[in-house]
Amino acid sequence: MIIEGIAVTMQDVQDLNDFGADRIELCTDMEQDGLTPSTDLIQEAAAHSNIPVNVMIRPHGESFCYSREDMEKMRSSIRTVRECGAAGIVLGCLTDSGTIDEEALAILLDESGDLDVTFHKAFDAVDDQLAALEILMRYPKIKTLLTSGGQGASVNNTATLKELIEIVERHPLTIMPGGGLNTENVSRVMEAPTRDALHFGTGIREGWSYEGRISKQAVLTIKNQVK
Repeated sequence: MIIEGIAVTMQDVQDLNDFGADRIELCTDMEQDGLTPSTDLIQEAAAHSNIPVNVMIRPHGESFCYSREDMEKMRSSIRTVRECGAAGIVLGCLTDSGTIDEEALAILLDESGDLDVTFHKAFDAVDDQLAALEILMRYPKIKTLLTSGGQGASVNNTATLKELIEIVERHPLTIMPGGGLNTENVSRVMEAPTRDALHFGTGIREGWSYEGRISKQAVLTIKNQVK
């Protein structure tokens, strides 16, 4: 079971390493649900973390639809991630009609090289999740899908999460539930048939806020629960 936590500062990176997390999603601007962090933070996190650091590739929080200029920024960010030696990237791109933007996705994946790739919660904004999942399964570079199983918190979409997990049961793509998970509700999401990874944001922080530090007790409690 991979326990992934969001980091927005080097203190977060250090805490997630020290408290037993398995992987980091490195972001900034969480009030916009996570944007690409600075090159300095990417470089420092990659250099000092003993666990994998996957970097958010998202130039703005307006939507998951990207212009040609946006795409150039994203490609440049991916090159920066590779140069800094981070483990992977977290991305997602949709069309105006609420489907996976395969043209944009192919361009970004081509730039990714051998980086680990997670498709993020843009997936929860598509019109048809099952159709979108079938598309993502055609791209072997995408190793993980972060999803709440739809709009709202993952704990409210357990039936959909179970269905998604069952579909990929014999496929290398990992479904990683995330969105509103914390020590009090993670056991309900754990009822899904396969549990390979879980994603946590404020749910492992003091005061359940990005203004609070990562909580060692919260991380340990979750690790004990998933055993």
